[in-house]
Amino acid sequence: MIDLEKLKNPDSFYRCAPFWSWNDNLKEEELLRQITEMYQKGYGGFFMHSRVGLVTEYLSEEWFYLVKKCIEHAKKLNMLAWIYDEDKWPSGFAGGAVALKNPSYRHKFLVLLKEDQVEQDDEVLSSFVHGGVKYIVAKRTMKLGDRWFNGSCYVDLLSKEVTQEFINLTHEEYKKVCQEYFGNAMPGIFTDEPTYLRVHYKDIPTLPWTEKLPDRFLQKKGYDIKDHFEELFFNVGNYHKVRFDFFDIALEIFIENFTIPYAKWCEENGIMMTGHYMAEDTMRGQIEWIGAAMPHYEYMQLPGVDKLARHLEQVITMKQVSSVSEQLNKKGVLCETFGTTGQHVSFLHRKWISDWQAVLGVTYINPHLSLYSMRGERKRDYPPNLFYQQPWWEDEKFFADYLARISYIAGLGKRDVDVLVIHPISSAWAEYSRFDDSVDKLDSLLDKTVKELIANKIDFHFGDEIILSKYAQIENGKIRVGSYNYKVVVLPPLTNLRKTTMQLLQNFINSGGKVVSLKDFMFSRFELCMIDGSKCDIPLKENFINVANIDELVSILKEEVSIYIEVIDKKTGQNAKKIILQSRKLDDGSRIIFLANTDLKREAEITIKIPTDNNVFAADLVDFGIFNIPTLKRENGFAVIDATMYPSSSLCLLVCEKELSQNTKNVISGVVFDNSFEYRTGSCEFDIELKNYNTLILDRIKYEVDGKVVFEDCCVSQVWHKHFYNLPEGTPFKATYYFEVEKVPSQLFVAIECAENLDMILVNGQPVKFERKTESFSPDQNFLDVNISKIDITSFVKQGKNEIVISGRKSNNITAPGCHERIKDPKNHRPTEVEAIYLIGNFSLICVDETRFVITDSKKTCHYDITKDGYPFYVGTMSLKSSFEITKENSKRVYIKLNNVSAAVAKVYVNGKKACILFSQPFLADITEHVNEGKNELEIVLTNTLFNLIEANHKADVFDELYRRPQSFIDFENFTSCYMLLPFGLGSYSILTSEF
Repeated sequence: MIDLEKLKNPDSFYRCAPFWSWNDNLKEEELLRQITEMYQKGYGGFFMHSRVGLVTEYLSEEWFYLVKKCIEHAKKLNMLAWIYDEDKWPSGFAGGAVALKNPSYRHKFLVLLKEDQVEQDDEVLSSFVHGGVKYIVAKRTMKLGDRWFNGSCYVDLLSKEVTQEFINLTHEEYKKVCQEYFGNAMPGIFTDEPTYLRVHYKDIPTLPWTEKLPDRFLQKKGYDIKDHFEELFFNVGNYHKVRFDFFDIALEIFIENFTIPYAKWCEENGIMMTGHYMAEDTMRGQIEWIGAAMPHYEYMQLPGVDKLARHLEQVITMKQVSSVSEQLNKKGVLCETFGTTGQHVSFLHRKWISDWQAVLGVTYINPHLSLYSMRGERKRDYPPNLFYQQPWWEDEKFFADYLARISYIAGLGKRDVDVLVIHPISSAWAEYSRFDDSVDKLDSLLDKTVKELIANKIDFHFGDEIILSKYAQIENGKIRVGSYNYKVVVLPPLTNLRKTTMQLLQNFINSGGKVVSLKDFMFSRFELCMIDGSKCDIPLKENFINVANIDELVSILKEEVSIYIEVIDKKTGQNAKKIILQSRKLDDGSRIIFLANTDLKREAEITIKIPTDNNVFAADLVDFGIFNIPTLKRENGFAVIDATMYPSSSLCLLVCEKELSQNTKNVISGVVFDNSFEYRTGSCEFDIELKNYNTLILDRIKYEVDGKVVFEDCCVSQVWHKHFYNLPEGTPFKATYYFEVEKVPSQLFVAIECAENLDMILVNGQPVKFERKTESFSPDQNFLDVNISKIDITSFVKQGKNEIVISGRKSNNITAPGCHERIKDPKNHRPTEVEAIYLIGNFSLICVDETRFVITDSKKTCHYDITKDGYPFYVGTMSLKSSFEITKENSKRVYIKLNNVSAAVAKVYVNGKKACILFSQPFLADITEHVNEGKNELEIVLTNTLFNLIEANHKADVFDELYRRPQSFIDFENFTSCYMLLPFGLGSYSILTSEF
């Protein structure tokens, strides 16, 4: 039976461990403070990750000293301190050192060229005429001098010698420093996006290559690949066979020479290899970067993937990794997640993504990204920043507990799964071409198939053909792969199977098993016609159950699975497709069923039908507790539950023989079982108090260099990469910021990045100075971030027009968006920035024309949306106070409903005590235990995000962009002088009662 105490408080391994961006001149005091911040907010660990802007020298004596100090501090707090194996990414180049060791270690690849495209250092391997055009196939070696690789280049990960050099320069060095913590406080090492092919041109096809590939190919395949280059690139001759063989060998070499040695080193040293490979999301991506994803996971102790962007499209990605992890009894599944979703992402979107991931098998959440420093380009490093700089960070603990609980249940017992879907990557190999879309069509077919299976509550595992060839057996009429047995095999639209797979299916059918073959339902183009890339007759197809579309497939599979849980949308009477679920069986026969509403906009009124006679309870994984379900009924061997699942809500059900609770709860994590509420009272009138200073962003400047005006009046974003970052070190610069004041505030500060390193700061011609008193973050000296300095300028400000001038000498290691160079003397580095500056104080703002604001007296603002009433850039918390009177009835529960909420989170206090914390629809909670007969005092505390202050707010389509990146902040094609702002406020509240 599930251990409820462990579910309530999972250990460190199930708790979030973010990418902790080491991106500046790192100070021990501040590093340890930030670790403590994570611990206090419920995080279980962190990954020490070199990122854009790093000043401390990577892999230096100072670096290792700080790594060890952080591991020691983590151990004291019972946290897990993970190593990240590279200076940025992709893994393998050791910050540039590997390629500099030996010219033969540099990255190599094949290029298909026309005669005028051949470069001086290209090694011509072959030539041929196709379509009247002469083509040349050459081996190209990556040149040194690449900024991303610190003036070096990427490396040949198809070479075991290169992998060993990488391990020697990185892993062995960490071992010297912190081996005593291996396997405990330091559980493993993260490899990030290693690849066998780094270079991809728009108009020149490239393929993976290494010196030993031709010999291996000849040995294993029996012919010389150099004689078949035309078939490798063009659809001539026996091209399917050549391509299947080529990628089969390339993948084999990559696994043999990188993945296996890496994983073996980790195993021998008592730690886990984790992380993820490049481009796992599509078959085209896998072919072009890594060969195939799933075969690598066989060797990783903790396989993982990444989930970027604000969408839920990567079902294939998640099912690939969770299938292998579950089949081979791995420790779990890591997911690097939340990256590029934008600064407005707080609790709602993270829950939406995390619930979806939990259903698909993720057990260890690796949030991307927690920034050591936000200065300069660092704040634009694929937002959001999920750390202490965010105003909602103070409320992170409850949410971290929730994420730990869903991670814990996602790995308990065994998944209820009877269906094995053969992964068609070998078909994609055979069909692959840069000149047509065959692979993309196969991708579309697979994507549609697996999404429909999940939407129709048909769970499955992928079967990778290479893994099947090693682990699959026939037992009692089922296919056994590792620890799982499958009753039915599904062939999605494909063209090729391995010979070993065909033999497995033959044996399976002979033992009474069923193979269901889904036709190409989109293009009427692909059908099984090849074995190992060779076209042939396949008599076994006559024994397949052929289905023409997904509806037929689902209909058959419903009858085959051991347990089918229905979720019916009451509005349509049909399957509620946006509700997805995972069911897991524990050793004692009890089950955990986790459902998630993947719709961000629509609530679903549903009926859940579970085939069981056992007890069914609901687990509240936010405000922890186990409860009876008020709408639970019994019908013909089914437990039937009516509920409304609101957008991004989730529901955890425990099915067991034991009696787990005597208490009933009606509202759990965005799910309402009985919606029969009676309105009692409510209000839209509040006493409002802003808990933080107001802020005005100044992001238009006059910019001068060496006494010459470069930009008279421009947005600061136009300066960064067009000019400032390109200046020679030490070049004098000056930036002038202007603002207007109608009423001088009682207190006004200016916040400037790295103010202590500037030569001069003038406010209306008067010099002001900032002296840093501590290397660590302090609210007294900093605004938001350890490197944003706060200076009192109240006495220098006047009514009317004002100006602030900063001047200094350019000292900065940023070279391009998201890119930096190494600092030669980190200890004496005194960085300067030309960024937006911020005015902070007791004031409100008069909007002149949505591009310009004037400072005036603070005022009582409108609670519906303070951004439209004097506080457009406000970052922090707002208190709304009211009172209500109610006559309590013994049989009725009392609820509060918040209406028109525009905030990251809302905390509700009743009579001075915290009653609930809400961040998603329906913004409804039971407050019965806090309500008194008669008059009650109510306080609603709203908190927002950094979005309105530190985002790509001049990008007109910023709300539509799903993938935020450094380039988003300099997208001048979509630039607007107006500020794109999110509302912040509350409409009203209602007090409701219900029998449940």
